[in-house]
Amino acid sequence: MAAASSGARTARGAATVLGRDAGPGGRIVRVLAGALALTHLITTKVPERSTGENLVAVTTAVGIAVAFTVALALLKPRLTKGISRGLSGWPGGALLLLPMLIYPIGVLPDGPALGVALYTELSVLIAGLIGYGGLELAALPTLALGFRPVLYGPFNAVDLAERGMRKSRYGRASQAGGVLAIIGLGYFWTVPPLAAVHGSVGDAVSGLGGLGPVAGALVIAAAALVAVPFKGPARIRRLRAGALLLLGLGGVVGALPDALWPVVILTGLVVGVLRLSRGARDRKPALRSIPVQPVPVQPPTDRPVADRPTVETSSTAR
Repeated sequence: MAAASSGARTARGAATVLGRDAGPGGRIVRVLAGALALTHLITTKVPERSTGENLVAVTTAVGIAVAFTVALALLKPRLTKGISRGLSGWPGGALLLLPMLIYPIGVLPDGPALGVALYTELSVLIAGLIGYGGLELAALPTLALGFRPVLYGPFNAVDLAERGMRKSRYGRASQAGGVLAIIGLGYFWTVPPLAAVHGSVGDAVSGLGGLGPVAGALVIAAAALVAVPFKGPARIRRLRAGALLLLGLGGVVGALPDALWPVVILTGLVVGVLRLSRGARDRKPALRSIPVQPVPVQPPTDRPVADRPTVETSSTAR
């Protein structure tokens, strides 16, 4: 994949960048996940809250959108230095996710907590609609600011699974593995919120809520298919297979998708520290060596060399 600027838009036919561009599979999963989660919130959570709490929720969602837009505008110089520099990729995603940790901890009142959930799920839906493959919380600000930074987030697991599907050189096994991985990973973002919807739809899907281990097994099978050698780079094949294996194991034990958020935060913090230390080493001035002044050499002259004077001694006198 060719390197690209983290703030640039994807031109027609250009190579996609993980963390910035979502493929068809990633877009479908995001749209379904966002729409189903919003349906669950609107049909289940909103009616349970009072009018005042719902107003607080809407105000909270608007405030979060403004805060993230301002944050991205201020961080833009650090987000457009390249995929492996500045805050692009892991560090930026972790930085934006850190404030959202107050939601799963459960310290927020009902109104603000509902506002955080509404903003998050609406952002997932918008990210799928516009094809933004970065951190879903930045989807709305990218529309306002007009640039798309590379920011890794939980849904990049689906994008990673899709990467080997659209190029024939990856082989049939890798393509089949990508399909299985998208189906398995998509389960964790679509079936649980749909099963939680009150009514006949939720009741009909509730029986699928216990198939998490099966979905995880699909992702593990996808990892085995992706590991089959092909003509492409072996390093990319191993990385994709290893990542899918870990994701599949997480699905089997019931850790998906909740475990992906702390994984992004911890990885981003580690990568950020490494980049800071590397930048500090690069900024150290090199030891200046003391210049050695050359000894001037007198140019030869055409004047005859004077005869050495004769000094008489006792031996020469004799």
